[in-house]
Amino acid sequence: MTRLVDYAKLSARQLMKKRMRVLLTAFGIAIGIAAVVGIISFGEGIRYQAIETIKQQSDLTLIEVTGSVKDGTVIPITESKVSLIQQIPHVEAAGPVYQVSFSTLRQTYLSVTGISGDDLQKIFKPAFTSGGLYDPASNQVVFGHELAEKLQKYEGVRQGDLFTVVIRDYNENGAPSDRKLAIRSSGTLQERGDSLDSLLLMDRDSVSAFSNESTPYNAVYVRVDNPEHVFTVVDEIQSLGLSANGSFRQIESVNRLMDLVILFLSIFAAISLIVGALMIVNTMIMSVYERTREIGVSMALGASQGDVITLILMECLFIGVIGGLLGDLLGILFSGAINTIGKTYLIAQMGDLFSGFARYDLTRVTPEILILGFLVAVILSLLSGIYPALQAARLNPVDAIRHT
Repeated sequence: MTRLVDYAKLSARQLMKKRMRVLLTAFGIAIGIAAVVGIISFGEGIRYQAIETIKQQSDLTLIEVTGSVKDGTVIPITESKVSLIQQIPHVEAAGPVYQVSFSTLRQTYLSVTGISGDDLQKIFKPAFTSGGLYDPASNQVVFGHELAEKLQKYEGVRQGDLFTVVIRDYNENGAPSDRKLAIRSSGTLQERGDSLDSLLLMDRDSVSAFSNESTPYNAVYVRVDNPEHVFTVVDEIQSLGLSANGSFRQIESVNRLMDLVILFLSIFAAISLIVGALMIVNTMIMSVYERTREIGVSMALGASQGDVITLILMECLFIGVIGGLLGDLLGILFSGAINTIGKTYLIAQMGDLFSGFARYDLTRVTPEILILGFLVAVILSLLSGIYPALQAARLNPVDAIRHT
């Protein structure tokens, strides 16, 4: 540790002799770091806005689980699978459903979801414009808001009316046969803006009895306790061999898109970093050339090749630290300029289309981004100093002392 402190003092003393050269070199690497910080913070800002918009407009904590096919084998949703899903941490409720179809006597298609009343309450927390929930094992149904308007307009069916639906069966030869079933609406849901608006909801056991459905189930609706835990729950569900879908898929798409955008833009920032690295290489080569005699004397007095390499790399470390700190500072200023000028320009040019940008910053500088920028500066500086350090260590002490 004492030797490293001595190396650091000697390197710092050497850099202080050429302050302007060191500052310009560090500034070269700082520009590249500022570009990286600005680009990544801009990408993260857009990502954050997109995800927040999805969170406000979608129900992220609702997951629809379905069976899947793996290696040619169908993995169904059985009672045991439902039980395992219910035991997953952060799963607030999970209800299996049957998904079938009926039609009215006038051939209006009805998409029917059979779910128990308790599961419907726990998972969807429905609110009713009229009436209420159906009774267990009954012929009562609940209309989604959109379906209720459709049936009233085209069929004259109102909430509370008894009406007939047609259930189509198929025999062993594939020939269809129809059965009629009288059902009554017990309630109509308020408009939700999701798939429930167009569904006919019915007790799961009733659907099973009326349509001859039995396990495996068609799907399982899962309610997660917090949006932050959705992806963890999805991973657990997929580990059971099942498929999971929901609004969280939109976030995955946004993340993939923004990762590609940030990667593409970072290529241009990398050009600045390469220029900064070449400046460090040039500075250190010049420094070694100017100090050839001094290095030769040091080696003649007992300094090893390792000592010489350590001293040169220590100087590069200092340059990297200075460049990293300057780069982060410039990156923050650059991000602030993007947010202040860029947001005003977008809103002025695009009008109402980008009015939502007023609520959020275009850029989002996080501690992780600043730490990344600093580490890139330090690592790149050290890598740039390897060649000059090796050249210095390979000097012949006798020839170096004769250097003028």
